[in-house]
Amino acid sequence: MKKQWLIGAAAAALIAGLAGGYGILGNKGAAGADNEPEIVLCYGEVNPEGHVLTDSAQYFADRVSELTGGKVMVEIYPSGQLGDDARCYQSMEMGALDLYRGNSMSLVDSGNPMMSALVLPYVFRDREHFWKVCSSDLGREILDNIQDCTGMIGLAYLDEGARNFFTADRPVRRLEDMKGLKIRVQVASMMGDTVEALGAEAVPIAYAELYTALESGTIDGAENPPVSYYYNKFYKVAPYYVKDRHTYTPGVILVSKITWKNLKKEYQDALVQAAKETQEYNRTAIEEADQKAYEALEKEGVTILEPEDPQAWSQAMEPVYRKYGGEYLDLIEKIRQIR
Repeated sequence: MKKQWLIGAAAAALIAGLAGGYGILGNKGAAGADNEPEIVLCYGEVNPEGHVLTDSAQYFADRVSELTGGKVMVEIYPSGQLGDDARCYQSMEMGALDLYRGNSMSLVDSGNPMMSALVLPYVFRDREHFWKVCSSDLGREILDNIQDCTGMIGLAYLDEGARNFFTADRPVRRLEDMKGLKIRVQVASMMGDTVEALGAEAVPIAYAELYTALESGTIDGAENPPVSYYYNKFYKVAPYYVKDRHTYTPGVILVSKITWKNLKKEYQDALVQAAKETQEYNRTAIEEADQKAYEALEKEGVTILEPEDPQAWSQAMEPVYRKYGGEYLDLIEKIRQIR
Protein backbone atom coordinates (compact mmCIF):
# COMPACT_ATOMS: atom_id res chain seq x y z
CA MET A 1 0.00 0.00 0.00
CA LYS A 2 1.17 3.53 -0.75
CA LYS A 3 0.70 6.58 1.38
CA GLN A 4 -0.85 9.85 0.23
CA TRP A 5 0.53 13.02 1.73
CA LEU A 6 -0.61 16.62 1.86
CA ILE A 7 2.80 17.92 2.82
CA GLY A 8 2.85 21.04 4.97
CA ALA A 9 6.32 22.09 3.85
CA ALA A 10 5.31 21.89 0.22
CA ALA A 11 2.18 23.88 0.97
CA ALA A 12 4.27 26.51 2.70
CA ALA A 13 6.51 26.77 -0.35
CA LEU A 14 3.52 27.20 -2.63
CA ILE A 15 2.00 29.82 -0.36
CA ALA A 16 5.28 31.70 -0.31
CA GLY A 17 4.91 32.03 -4.07
CA LEU A 18 7.48 29.48 -5.15
CA ALA A 19 4.91 27.54 -7.12
CA GLY A 20 1.23 27.68 -7.97
CA GLY A 21 -1.69 25.35 -8.34
CA TYR A 22 -2.43 22.08 -6.66
CA GLY A 23 0.18 19.40 -6.44
CA ILE A 24 0.22 18.45 -2.80
CA LEU A 25 -1.24 14.98 -3.03
CA GLY A 26 1.56 12.62 -3.96
CA ASN A 27 3.05 9.21 -3.30
CA LYS A 28 5.33 8.91 -0.33
CA GLY A 29 6.36 5.39 -1.16
CA ALA A 30 5.84 2.03 0.45
CA ALA A 31 4.19 2.02 3.85
CA GLY A 32 6.64 2.14 6.72
CA ALA A 33 6.00 1.87 10.41
CA ASP A 34 2.42 1.39 11.54
CA ASN A 35 2.43 4.70 13.42
CA GLU A 36 3.24 6.78 10.35
CA PRO A 37 0.31 8.84 9.03
CA GLU A 38 -1.14 8.28 5.59
CA ILE A 39 -1.93 11.96 5.16
CA VAL A 40 -0.48 15.17 6.54
CA LEU A 41 -2.67 18.27 6.39
CA CYS A 42 -1.35 21.81 6.75
CA TYR A 43 -3.30 24.21 9.04
CA GLY A 44 -2.54 27.94 9.06
CA GLU A 45 -3.08 30.27 12.05
CA VAL A 46 -1.98 33.90 12.31
CA ASN A 47 -1.65 33.91 16.12
CA PRO A 48 1.42 32.70 18.04
CA GLU A 49 1.85 29.54 20.07
CA GLY A 50 0.09 29.75 23.42
CA HIS A 51 -2.79 31.80 22.01
CA VAL A 52 -6.22 30.28 22.62
CA LEU A 53 -6.90 30.02 18.87
CA THR A 54 -3.58 28.25 18.30
CA ASP A 55 -4.41 25.96 21.22
CA SER A 56 -7.79 25.31 19.60
CA ALA A 57 -6.00 24.40 16.37
CA GLN A 58 -3.82 21.94 18.27
CA TYR A 59 -6.87 20.44 19.96
CA PHE A 60 -8.40 19.96 16.51
CA ALA A 61 -5.20 18.32 15.26
CA ASP A 62 -5.06 15.97 18.25
CA ARG A 63 -8.69 14.92 17.80
CA VAL A 64 -8.21 14.28 14.07
CA SER A 65 -5.28 12.02 14.87
CA GLU A 66 -7.25 10.17 17.55
CA LEU A 67 -10.35 9.75 15.40
CA THR A 68 -8.34 8.37 12.48
CA GLY A 69 -6.08 6.14 14.54
CA GLY A 70 -3.09 8.28 13.59
CA LYS A 71 -3.69 7.96 9.86
CA VAL A 72 -4.28 11.69 9.39
CA MET A 73 -1.90 14.22 10.92
CA VAL A 74 -2.57 17.95 11.04
CA GLU A 75 0.50 20.20 11.21
CA ILE A 76 -0.09 23.66 12.70
CA TYR A 77 1.73 26.69 11.25
CA PRO A 78 1.22 29.53 13.80
CA SER A 79 2.30 33.17 13.83
CA GLY A 80 1.18 33.85 10.28
CA GLN A 81 3.97 31.73 8.79
CA LEU A 82 1.80 30.96 5.76
CA GLY A 83 0.55 34.50 5.26
CA ASP A 84 -2.46 36.60 6.19
CA ASP A 85 -6.12 35.83 5.56
CA ALA A 86 -6.17 36.99 1.93
CA ARG A 87 -3.09 34.98 0.98
CA CYS A 88 -4.26 31.85 2.77
CA TYR A 89 -7.74 32.02 1.21
CA GLN A 90 -6.11 32.24 -2.20
CA SER A 91 -3.89 29.28 -1.36
CA MET A 92 -6.90 27.23 -0.27
CA GLU A 93 -8.70 28.06 -3.50
CA MET A 94 -5.69 26.59 -5.35
CA GLY A 95 -5.43 23.60 -3.02
CA ALA A 96 -2.01 24.72 -1.80
CA LEU A 97 -3.24 24.99 1.79
CA ASP A 98 -5.51 22.42 3.43
CA LEU A 99 -6.90 24.07 6.57
CA TYR A 100 -7.06 27.57 7.98
CA ARG A 101 -8.73 29.42 10.82
CA GLY A 102 -10.48 32.13 8.88
CA ASN A 103 -11.86 35.40 10.16
CA SER A 104 -15.50 36.06 9.32
CA MET A 105 -14.87 39.70 8.49
CA SER A 106 -12.23 38.87 5.89
CA LEU A 107 -14.52 36.11 4.58
CA VAL A 108 -17.04 38.82 3.69
CA ASP A 109 -14.46 40.45 1.44
CA SER A 110 -13.44 37.10 -0.03
CA GLY A 111 -16.90 36.67 -1.54
CA ASN A 112 -19.24 35.54 1.25
CA PRO A 113 -21.62 38.48 1.83
CA MET A 114 -24.04 36.53 4.05
CA MET A 115 -21.32 36.40 6.71
CA SER A 116 -21.65 40.18 7.04
CA ALA A 117 -24.72 39.65 9.26
CA LEU A 118 -22.44 38.12 11.91
CA VAL A 119 -19.80 40.83 11.86
CA LEU A 120 -21.89 43.98 11.88
CA PRO A 121 -20.83 46.12 14.85
CA TYR A 122 -22.83 45.62 18.03
CA VAL A 123 -25.10 42.98 16.45
CA PHE A 124 -24.47 40.64 19.41
CA ARG A 125 -25.63 41.62 22.88
CA ASP A 126 -22.95 39.54 24.60
CA ARG A 127 -21.02 36.28 24.34
CA GLU A 128 -24.02 34.16 25.31
CA HIS A 129 -26.00 35.67 22.44
CA PHE A 130 -23.04 35.10 20.10
CA TRP A 131 -22.95 31.38 20.87
CA LYS A 132 -26.71 30.95 20.71
CA VAL A 133 -26.64 32.34 17.17
CA CYS A 134 -23.62 30.32 16.04
CA SER A 135 -25.11 27.13 17.49
CA SER A 136 -28.51 27.68 15.86
CA ASP A 137 -29.86 26.49 12.53
CA LEU A 138 -29.38 30.05 11.33
CA GLY A 139 -25.71 29.92 12.25
CA ARG A 140 -25.36 26.63 10.39
CA GLU A 141 -27.00 28.14 7.32
CA ILE A 142 -24.50 30.99 7.28
CA LEU A 143 -21.60 28.57 7.79
CA ASP A 144 -22.78 26.31 4.96
CA ASN A 145 -23.06 29.30 2.66
CA ILE A 146 -19.26 29.59 2.60
CA GLN A 147 -18.95 26.63 0.22
CA ASP A 148 -21.55 28.15 -2.09
CA CYS A 149 -19.46 31.29 -2.53
CA THR A 150 -15.82 30.20 -2.24
CA GLY A 151 -13.44 27.30 -2.77
CA MET A 152 -13.58 26.55 0.95
CA ILE A 153 -15.89 24.67 3.32
CA GLY A 154 -16.76 25.92 6.80
CA LEU A 155 -16.52 23.17 9.41
CA ALA A 156 -17.21 25.01 12.68
CA TYR A 157 -17.21 28.37 14.42
CA LEU A 158 -14.63 29.55 16.92
CA ASP A 159 -14.90 32.45 19.35
CA GLU A 160 -12.02 34.87 18.74
CA GLY A 161 -13.12 37.10 21.60
CA ALA A 162 -14.82 40.48 21.66
CA ARG A 163 -12.87 43.02 19.62
CA ASN A 164 -11.97 46.27 21.37
CA PHE A 165 -9.98 49.37 20.47
CA PHE A 166 -6.57 50.18 21.92
CA THR A 167 -4.48 53.32 21.59
CA ALA A 168 -0.89 54.41 22.02
CA ASP A 169 -0.81 57.95 23.37
CA ARG A 170 -4.14 58.68 25.00
CA PRO A 171 -7.09 56.81 26.47
CA VAL A 172 -10.47 56.65 24.76
CA ARG A 173 -13.33 57.12 27.22
CA ARG A 174 -16.04 58.61 25.05
CA LEU A 175 -16.95 58.44 21.37
CA GLU A 176 -15.63 61.97 20.83
CA ASP A 177 -12.16 60.73 21.89
CA MET A 178 -12.00 58.64 18.70
CA LYS A 179 -12.16 61.72 16.48
CA GLY A 180 -9.08 62.13 14.30
CA LEU A 181 -7.26 58.98 15.52
CA LYS A 182 -5.53 56.87 12.90
CA ILE A 183 -6.77 53.34 13.56
CA ARG A 184 -5.36 50.27 11.87
CA VAL A 185 -7.94 48.03 10.21
CA GLN A 186 -7.85 44.81 8.28
CA VAL A 187 -8.12 45.16 4.54
CA ALA A 188 -11.76 44.25 5.20
CA SER A 189 -13.81 47.26 4.14
CA MET A 190 -16.55 46.90 6.79
CA MET A 191 -14.15 47.52 9.66
CA GLY A 192 -12.79 50.53 7.82
CA ASP A 193 -16.30 51.95 7.54
CA THR A 194 -16.94 51.15 11.21
CA VAL A 195 -13.87 53.12 12.26
CA GLU A 196 -14.82 56.03 10.00
CA ALA A 197 -18.35 56.06 11.46
CA LEU A 198 -16.79 56.48 14.90
CA GLY A 199 -14.97 59.61 13.70
CA ALA A 200 -11.50 58.07 13.32
CA GLU A 201 -9.37 57.53 10.22
CA ALA A 202 -9.11 53.92 9.01
CA VAL A 203 -5.61 52.86 7.93
CA PRO A 204 -5.30 49.40 6.29
CA ILE A 205 -2.13 47.70 7.49
CA ALA A 206 -1.10 44.05 7.37
CA TYR A 207 -1.32 42.30 10.75
CA ALA A 208 2.37 41.40 10.64
CA GLU A 209 3.22 45.11 10.41
CA LEU A 210 0.89 46.29 13.17
CA TYR A 211 3.37 46.35 16.06
CA THR A 212 5.92 48.35 14.07
CA ALA A 213 3.24 50.78 12.87
CA LEU A 214 2.19 51.45 16.47
CA GLU A 215 5.77 51.75 17.66
CA SER A 216 6.72 54.21 14.91
CA GLY A 217 3.61 56.35 15.35
CA THR A 218 2.34 55.63 11.85
CA ILE A 219 -1.01 54.88 13.51
CA ASP A 220 -2.55 55.83 16.84
CA GLY A 221 -4.29 52.57 17.59
CA ALA A 222 -5.98 49.42 16.40
CA GLU A 223 -8.53 46.84 17.55
CA ASN A 224 -8.17 43.27 18.74
CA PRO A 225 -9.64 40.83 21.26
CA PRO A 226 -7.88 40.89 24.64
CA VAL A 227 -6.02 37.60 24.16
CA SER A 228 -4.53 38.68 20.82
CA TYR A 229 -3.71 42.11 22.24
CA TYR A 230 -1.83 40.46 25.08
CA TYR A 231 -0.04 37.62 23.26
CA ASN A 232 1.15 39.87 20.45
CA LYS A 233 2.42 42.35 23.08
CA PHE A 234 0.64 45.32 21.52
CA TYR A 235 0.20 46.70 25.04
CA LYS A 236 3.90 47.56 25.10
CA VAL A 237 3.35 50.24 22.45
CA ALA A 238 -0.37 50.95 22.95
CA PRO A 239 -1.23 50.69 26.67
CA TYR A 240 -4.82 52.02 26.59
CA TYR A 241 -7.57 49.44 26.04
CA VAL A 242 -11.27 50.35 25.85
CA LYS A 243 -13.78 47.49 26.14
CA ASP A 244 -16.33 48.73 23.62
CA ARG A 245 -16.98 45.18 22.32
CA HIS A 246 -17.83 46.45 18.85
CA THR A 247 -17.92 42.96 17.44
CA TYR A 248 -17.70 39.32 18.46
CA THR A 249 -16.13 38.23 15.19
CA PRO A 250 -16.59 34.48 14.64
CA GLY A 251 -13.56 32.52 13.53
CA VAL A 252 -14.19 29.61 11.18
CA ILE A 253 -12.30 26.35 10.75
CA LEU A 254 -12.00 26.10 6.97
CA VAL A 255 -10.94 23.28 4.69
CA SER A 256 -10.03 23.62 1.03
CA LYS A 257 -12.59 22.08 -1.34
CA ILE A 258 -9.73 20.52 -3.29
CA THR A 259 -8.35 18.88 -0.16
CA TRP A 260 -11.85 17.75 0.84
CA LYS A 261 -12.50 16.02 -2.47
CA ASN A 262 -9.27 14.05 -2.12
CA LEU A 263 -10.07 12.70 1.35
CA LYS A 264 -11.76 9.40 2.05
CA LYS A 265 -15.27 9.67 3.48
CA GLU A 266 -14.06 8.36 6.84
CA TYR A 267 -11.44 11.10 7.01
CA GLN A 268 -13.98 13.76 6.04
CA ASP A 269 -16.19 12.52 8.86
CA ALA A 270 -13.26 12.70 11.26
CA LEU A 271 -12.57 16.34 10.33
CA VAL A 272 -16.23 17.24 10.84
CA GLN A 273 -16.36 15.54 14.24
CA ALA A 274 -13.04 17.03 15.35
CA ALA A 275 -14.22 20.51 14.32
CA LYS A 276 -17.47 20.08 16.25
CA GLU A 277 -15.57 19.07 19.39
CA THR A 278 -13.07 21.91 18.89
CA GLN A 279 -15.92 24.40 18.82
CA GLU A 280 -17.02 23.21 22.27
CA TYR A 281 -13.43 23.23 23.54
CA ASN A 282 -12.93 26.76 22.30
CA ARG A 283 -16.18 27.94 23.86
CA THR A 284 -14.82 27.20 27.33
CA ALA A 285 -11.19 28.02 26.61
CA ILE A 286 -11.85 31.55 25.32
CA GLU A 287 -13.55 32.64 28.53
CA GLU A 288 -10.64 31.39 30.62
CA ALA A 289 -8.15 32.95 28.22
CA ASP A 290 -9.92 36.32 28.31
CA GLN A 291 -9.86 36.37 32.10
CA LYS A 292 -6.16 35.47 32.23
CA ALA A 293 -5.34 38.07 29.58
CA TYR A 294 -7.07 40.86 31.50
CA GLU A 295 -5.32 39.84 34.71
CA ALA A 296 -1.95 39.82 32.94
CA LEU A 297 -2.62 43.18 31.27
CA GLU A 298 -3.45 44.78 34.61
CA LYS A 299 -0.13 43.52 35.99
CA GLU A 300 1.60 45.08 32.98
CA GLY A 301 0.07 48.44 33.88
CA VAL A 302 -2.36 48.65 30.97
CA THR A 303 -5.19 51.14 31.41
CA ILE A 304 -8.42 49.18 30.82
CA LEU A 305 -11.55 51.26 30.32
CA GLU A 306 -15.27 50.93 29.72
CA PRO A 307 -16.92 53.45 27.36
CA GLU A 308 -18.79 56.15 29.28
CA ASP A 309 -21.36 56.47 26.46
CA PRO A 310 -21.90 52.97 24.96
CA GLN A 311 -25.22 53.86 23.37
CA ALA A 312 -23.58 56.62 21.33
CA TRP A 313 -21.14 54.09 19.85
CA SER A 314 -23.87 51.75 18.66
CA GLN A 315 -26.01 54.60 17.34
CA ALA A 316 -23.08 55.80 15.23
CA MET A 317 -23.26 52.55 13.26
CA GLU A 318 -26.39 53.47 11.28
CA PRO A 319 -24.47 54.13 8.01
CA VAL A 320 -22.60 50.82 8.36
CA TYR A 321 -25.87 48.93 8.71
CA ARG A 322 -27.34 50.72 5.71
CA LYS A 323 -24.35 49.83 3.55
CA TYR A 324 -23.74 46.24 4.62
CA GLY A 325 -26.96 45.05 6.19
CA GLY A 326 -29.51 46.18 3.66
CA GLU A 327 -29.57 42.88 1.77
CA TYR A 328 -29.86 40.87 4.98
CA LEU A 329 -32.26 42.88 7.13
CA ASP A 330 -34.44 39.82 7.75
CA LEU A 331 -31.37 37.79 8.73
CA ILE A 332 -30.16 40.51 11.08
CA GLU A 333 -33.58 40.69 12.72
CA LYS A 334 -33.57 36.90 13.20
CA ILE A 335 -30.17 37.20 14.90
CA ARG A 336 -31.47 39.87 17.23
CA GLN A 337 -34.55 37.81 18.09
CA ILE A 338 -32.52 34.79 19.23
CA ARG A 339 -32.67 34.60 23.03
